[in-house]
Amino acid sequence: MQPIFTGTRLRESSRKQADLILVILASQSVRAVIDTDPDGLFSILVPDDDASSARDQLKKYASENKDVPKSCPPAGTPIFFSPPALALAFFLSALHYVITIRGLHKQAILNFGSSSYYLSQGQNFRAITALFLHSNTDHLIGNVAGILVLAGPLLRVTGYGQGLLLLLAAGTAGNLISESFGRDLRISIGASTAVMAAAGLLGARRMTIDNAPGYSMFSKLKGLVPFAAAATLTAMFSHGENTDVSAHLFGFLSGTGIGLCYYPLSEPLSGQVISRICFGIVLGILCMAFIQGFRLFW
Repeated sequence: MQPIFTGTRLRESSRKQADLILVILASQSVRAVIDTDPDGLFSILVPDDDASSARDQLKKYASENKDVPKSCPPAGTPIFFSPPALALAFFLSALHYVITIRGLHKQAILNFGSSSYYLSQGQNFRAITALFLHSNTDHLIGNVAGILVLAGPLLRVTGYGQGLLLLLAAGTAGNLISESFGRDLRISIGASTAVMAAAGLLGARRMTIDNAPGYSMFSKLKGLVPFAAAATLTAMFSHGENTDVSAHLFGFLSGTGIGLCYYPLSEPLSGQVISRICFGIVLGILCMAFIQGFRLFW
């Protein structure tokens, strides 16, 4: 018998290497035994006739697997941590704080809130600006939580620019569709329409990208359930004065519809350059909407 490997049982690396050698030799039908001594050293022995073949097999295995990393670092992805979502939540909070301490809260709601009557008069900017206003602190906290839980993952998987543009489009569409069914002066505000849109966008991604081909439509529709549940809870906790329940529903449906159209074409629209362009478009739309409102009332 000839030794082809020697190690110590006190070292974990030696034990792992010995186990690997035994597996390799067993796969080649080479008989191997382990010989130990009182000092903790051990050797892997093979018959004299198989020693040359065993060494050749071990060298072949080493050459074929030299580029394979021995271990992969954990790739934990903090899916709910999104700096753009945190920045959005901070902006909404800061805006609410400023207009409240300056005594402009009621006037801001009147001038920038969404209303079917004012929208019918051509003040379409309200469908956008209403997303950034909240009736009180509880209303704000509920929507901030929804942004972190639902918009955060969306911005991570789509890119911050693409995700913000999708949120703005779906949230605005939700307000426009909701207000198209009435002709009254009731004013609605809140980011919950965009939060519901985020849930719809995530559900649409689950239906179009995350599911493997061959899934039934029922299986794909089940992918909407967890996002719809999270969005519903958000809508319940963010409910307050000047909130519109129908806008929540249409925000979710708008997000789902826009997502189903966007995700199949999302590959060429990914990347940092496109993300920056989309972010610039979002800033441009917001600036135009608020400037239009300020010019109208001041």
